[in-house]
Amino acid sequence: MFKYLKYLLALIIALTVFSCAEQAERPVVESEVIPVDSINVPEKDTIIAEKIAKYREPLEEVMKSVIAYSEQSMERGTPEGLLNNFVADLTLKIGSRVYDPEDDKPIDFCLLNYGGLRTSIPKGAVTKSRVYELMPFENELVVVTLTPEKTYELFKYLASSERGMPVSGIRLGIKDEYPEVIKIRGESFDENRNYKVLTSDYLAHGGDNMNFFLQPINYELVGIKLRDAIIHHMENVHEQGRKISSVLDERIFYLH
Repeated sequence: MFKYLKYLLALIIALTVFSCAEQAERPVVESEVIPVDSINVPEKDTIIAEKIAKYREPLEEVMKSVIAYSEQSMERGTPEGLLNNFVADLTLKIGSRVYDPEDDKPIDFCLLNYGGLRTSIPKGAVTKSRVYELMPFENELVVVTLTPEKTYELFKYLASSERGMPVSGIRLGIKDEYPEVIKIRGESFDENRNYKVLTSDYLAHGGDNMNFFLQPINYELVGIKLRDAIIHHMENVHEQGRKISSVLDERIFYLH
């Protein structure tokens, strides 16, 4: 019995010493309570505020300006959506117009990304600020020339994607996450030729795991931002007295 009491006493002493040592090593953090009230709030710098207002107010007027009217509400969709098709089509149209090819060969098709479209387009008036919400990024349009092998990887990516990517200039039939039908500008995919793809610089550098864009045959800047292309298209349609619109045309579809 005495033997067990000795072991118990030794254990208690060891635990006490360890606890004291641990407490002694704890850092002491000093703090001070600062009440947040009108006294502690810094005074407003009226001179700076006035200078900012001079620029902010005109900018707000520009952003609130109506640049187009839409016939319908446009949202993203899978395998395609009204918004997907609208943005991809205008991008291919504007990009092809601005693009100055080094080899005199035109763009074959356009590929953007689902996640890059950050909001919808409402039916009725569309303001410039809405376009900035739709496309808040400073993405540049680029043309990437791909080998037939890389181009086929692109279509396999589209076929296995859980979301519908904005595309224009192609028709893709998917079966069991496999690209069964591939049409580019109305012609079947040619495994013996290179293809020029209009996209954003973000995707061209492998964004959204689009690694097929890496190490291309050629990489060319178009000279216009994606957001500016959207704004130019809307303004052009509006100046012609028309409304912007989009259609679902089964450019990406599922085979059963």
